[in-house]
Amino acid sequence: MTSQNTASNRWEAIDTSWIFRLYALIAIMAGAALIGWGGVWFGADLEGLKWGKAMLLRVFGAQIVLAGCCAAAFSAVESPDTRRLALLWFGIGHAVVALIVALQTAVTGPKLTSEIAFLLFGIAFALLYLWGTADGAPQSVILLSLFGPSPQRSTDHLRNQYEHQIREAARQEERNRLARDLHDSVKQQIYAIQTAAATAEVRIENDAEGARQALSSIRNAAREASTEMQAMLDQLRAAPLENAGLISAIRQQCEATGFRTGASVQCSFGELPPSREFPPGAQEALLRVTQEALANTARHARAKNVSLSLTSGAGFVQLQVRDDGAGFDTLAPNQRGGQGLSNIRARAEEFGGAFDIESSPGMGTRVSFSIPYAPAEPASTYARRAILYAAALVTLIAVMYFRRASPGLTALTVMFLIGTARNAVAWNRVR
Repeated sequence: MTSQNTASNRWEAIDTSWIFRLYALIAIMAGAALIGWGGVWFGADLEGLKWGKAMLLRVFGAQIVLAGCCAAAFSAVESPDTRRLALLWFGIGHAVVALIVALQTAVTGPKLTSEIAFLLFGIAFALLYLWGTADGAPQSVILLSLFGPSPQRSTDHLRNQYEHQIREAARQEERNRLARDLHDSVKQQIYAIQTAAATAEVRIENDAEGARQALSSIRNAAREASTEMQAMLDQLRAAPLENAGLISAIRQQCEATGFRTGASVQCSFGELPPSREFPPGAQEALLRVTQEALANTARHARAKNVSLSLTSGAGFVQLQVRDDGAGFDTLAPNQRGGQGLSNIRARAEEFGGAFDIESSPGMGTRVSFSIPYAPAEPASTYARRAILYAAALVTLIAVMYFRRASPGLTALTVMFLIGTARNAVAWNRVR
C-alpha cells in the first residue's frame, strides 16, 4: 500500500497574481499623480535651485510607475513559485527604499520624510507578510533561494516530469483498452444485431414466433450496445466531473460490465464531500480507476458477482471493487507488474492517496483505492476571524491616531488589515 500526505487547500490562500495587479494599478496611478501634481502638493523649488524639488518628485513618480509596470508583468507569470519569489524581492526592495528615504530630509523635510518612510515600510512589510503566508498560513520553516529554484524545487520539477510521463503512459493504455473494449463488446453486439435481423427477415413470413424472438434479440443487443457506447463515451469525457456526474458515470460502467460479462454487478454510494473539497482531477481519477478495475474484472475474473462501493471518511474518499472470480497470485512476477494495476498505483501516488489489492487463486479479488480531500472549515470560523482581526485593526488605528506611529504599530496594522480582508473573502467563498 502506498500513501502520501498532501497539503490542504485553504480558503484563505491568496492568488499572488492579484496582489501584483492591485500593486500595479495603485503604483501607476500614484506615480502618474506625483509626476503631474507633485510640485503643486509639496512645493517646486529647492533652496538655490528653482524647480529642483519638482524635478526630483517627477523622477520619483516615474520610478513608482516603473515598479507598477514590473508588477503588471509579474502578474502574468504562470508559475506561483516565481510570483512568490517576486513578492520577496519587491518586499526587500521597498524596505531598502524606506531606509534610504528615512535618511533623507533635505528635499521633503523631516515630517514628510518620516511619513513617506512609514508608508514604504508598511508596503514592504505587507509584501513580505504576503510572501510568507500566500498559502493561507505562515510557514513553519522557510527554505528559500533568492537567486533561483532551490534544490527541493529542482527535485519537485523532476518529479513533476516523471508524473507527467506516468500520466501519458496511462492515457495511452486507456486508449488501447478502449480499442479492445470496442472490439470485444460493441463490435460483437453489432454483429449479433446483423445476424438476428437476417434471421427475422427469413422467418417473417413462415415463422412469426421465430421472427419475434429475433426482433427481441435485436432490441436487447441494441440496448446493450447503446449502454456500452455511452460508457465508452464517458471515458473520453474532457470536462471536470462533479459528484452527480461521477456517480452517474460509475453506474453506467457497472451496468456495461454486467452486460459484457453476464455477472451481477451491484454498486453503492455513501455521502461524498462537496466537489470543491476534492483536489483538481480527483473525480476523474476515481472514474478512471473504476474503469480500469471493472475492465480487469471483465477480462480476467470470470466472476458471477461484482460489488462496487464509493464512500468517504477520515479525510479520504475510498473506492472498493470486489468480485468472486478466479483471482490470482499477487506475488507472482507476471501479475505484480500489470499495466492496469500500475496505472491505478500511479494515480494513487499522483494524488497522495493509497492503493491496495487483495487476491488469491479461486478466492476473488478486492481492489481498494483512496484519495484525500480537504474538509473546508465552516463559514462561521472565517467570519469570527474576520471580526477579531477587524477589532484589532480598529484598536491599532485608534492608538496610532492618538500616539505617534512607530514601525512596530505600522507592521501590526498592515498585518491585521490583510488578515481582515483575507478572512472576509474566505468567508464569502465558503458561504
